This record gives sequence, structure tokens and C-alpha cells, in this order.
Amino acid sequence: MSAGTPLGRNAEEQVKMIQQVDVFNSKLPEHLKITISVEIEKTREPLYQLFPYGDVVFVSKDVARHFGFHSAEAALKGLYDRVKKGAVLICAWAEEGADALGPDGSLVHSDAFPPETLVDTLGAGDTFNAGVIYTL
Repeated sequence: MSAGTPLGRNAEEQVKMIQQVDVFNSKLPEHLKITISVEIEKTREPLYQLFPYGDVVFVSKDVARHFGFHSAEAALKGLYDRVKKGAVLICAWAEEGADALGPDGSLVHSDAFPPETLVDTLGAGDTFNAGVIYTL
């Protein structure tokens, strides 16, 4: 990793790691396979190569807007062809909630549930992603 490359943000290395999990998964029965999730949060071209590698793919509102989409639903419909067959694509749209598109083509929406008192938004996205992953 070169100086100046944020740790954990090197998409080429992430792809290599995911490919190792794919090799491992290929030797397992379906119910024991590791589920891979990826988050494409920043509008950085190298990150876009991660789209086809997740079983669950989170795309941010910023990335969706970068691609020209003006809603989570439009982003999911427009970006779904980038994910691998059978994946779930999810886009959170702040106070408008979040949408998900699965392999069966059904779109699911969840309203946002803002807290009574906002203390700090640090970790809000990671918490959302963790909740989705846990629920799935």
C-alpha cells in the first residue's frame, strides 16, 4: 500500500481478499458459505470495481448522485446490473429512509427512524449497515 492510501480503502486489495473467500466458499455447502458485503460509500472510481463482489452491496447516496440518480429507488434500478447475480443492493437516502433491491426484482423500502435527540452522527452509516447485515 502506498503512502497516502487510506487503510482499508484499497479496492484492488479488497478484491484479492474477496477472491480468497470465494475460493474458500467454493469448497463449502451452501448453508456454510461466508456472505460477503461491500460498501461503496465514496465517489472514487477504484471503489466501483467492488460492485460485482458482494452478496450484499451498500451504495451511498453520494455515489448514487454521482451516477446521476435522484432517489434510492432510481439508483437501485440503475445500478443493479453492476452487482453479481443473486445479490442484494441497498441504498440509504438519509431522512427519506432506505431502499433495497433483491434478486427477485422486488423493491423494499424502510422509512427513516430519526432519534428524538441527535447527539452525533459518527458511525450512523456503519450502524445502519451492521443492522441490515444482522437482520439478513
